[in-house]
Amino acid sequence: MSFSFVHAADLHLDSPFRGVTAESPAIAGSLHSATFEVYNSLIDLCIEKQVQFLLIAGDIYDGADRSLRAQLRFRDGLQRLVDNNIQAFVVHGNHDPFKGHSRSIDWPEGVHVFSYRKVKSIPFKVGNSPVALISGISHENRKITTNLARKFESQYPDLFQIGLLHCNVGRDTGHEAYAPCELQDLIKTGLNYWALGHVHERKILHENPYVVYPGNTQGRNIREQNERGCYLVQVDDNNRVTSLEFHELDEIRWFWGSLTIDGLDTLDQLENALSVCIEDFSKKAGSRSLICRISLTGQGPLFNELSRESALQELLEHTRDSYEAKSPFVWVQDLIFECRPEIDLKKRRKAKDFLGQVLRISQELSDTEEGRKRLVEEGLKELFKNRRASKHLQDITDNEISRMLKSAELLCLQMLEGDL
Repeated sequence: MSFSFVHAADLHLDSPFRGVTAESPAIAGSLHSATFEVYNSLIDLCIEKQVQFLLIAGDIYDGADRSLRAQLRFRDGLQRLVDNNIQAFVVHGNHDPFKGHSRSIDWPEGVHVFSYRKVKSIPFKVGNSPVALISGISHENRKITTNLARKFESQYPDLFQIGLLHCNVGRDTGHEAYAPCELQDLIKTGLNYWALGHVHERKILHENPYVVYPGNTQGRNIREQNERGCYLVQVDDNNRVTSLEFHELDEIRWFWGSLTIDGLDTLDQLENALSVCIEDFSKKAGSRSLICRISLTGQGPLFNELSRESALQELLEHTRDSYEAKSPFVWVQDLIFECRPEIDLKKRRKAKDFLGQVLRISQELSDTEEGRKRLVEEGLKELFKNRRASKHLQDITDNEISRMLKSAELLCLQMLEGDL
């Protein structure tokens, strides 16, 4: 018979949203409740669409020492499903490993939480007839480096077979390689659908069989932009996926845009341009609240005004005051100064003096992958030796390296060229 299910992952219930909550108590309150609101929307979707079951592929909680509030809210949501004849199948990931600190929770009947000891397979039945087989395994602890995908195997080809796993497929995912595997490890098992978690960007890695990351349900930082949610999957009588539909669930959306000061002569014009930029974000966010970061770029007469001490912070605070009280809220997390003085940088780089040499080196490092790698390995070597600093540098991106170089370039211009 045909049936449907919802595939979600990486709920990160009770996430602290570090970096924003310290600056505004009001925003902190909204952020703190966001993951729970999104979870409620996930449960509502399952009930509204009358699916047969929900799959959650790990990282239900944000940490191994999961809060009692998060556990109770998670249980209450699952109870709502069971009250509507919807089952749930759950594995734990690296953020909330099975052996993590846990208080005693009695899961509702119809909720299946997979252990870490071995892959277990549970049939989903309609009446007394099994129509699907869900196989899963949880992470034992936070840093699983073994290939858990190799523990799965096809058992009942007549049923629609699902693999539920929190893992890292391939190498370039932007996430720690916990439970690492390759796409072929999953495909060759003969399962019909792989319900994965861990990677926060939604991806369909393969069709027939489907290998799917739904992404996380709520973006938690500026790197996690765009819509977040889950997949609603329809399966027909012949064990074929007939529909894979993404549903947005996020309560708060993150945006990062740029605004050029080219052609802007006054602060009033800049203020208006910022308003236009933020209003554009608001339209894209729809009914959601938003958090944004705006990079100021370009060259113009406002460069000197914006580069003076405390100017950017004052502009940021003024912009925040204009929007913070809105509902849904708008929070400008940061204004990044990437403007340039009104000089011909291309011409200045060709000069045969010390500043020209500095600008050429900066361009060489910024424009090539080899140069950026060299900066990280040589220029930041001492910082990587510092335990506290290295923790923040582990996930540094090419864009962040380029911004660091531009900031250093600007500092050199100001110090060596005099009043710009």
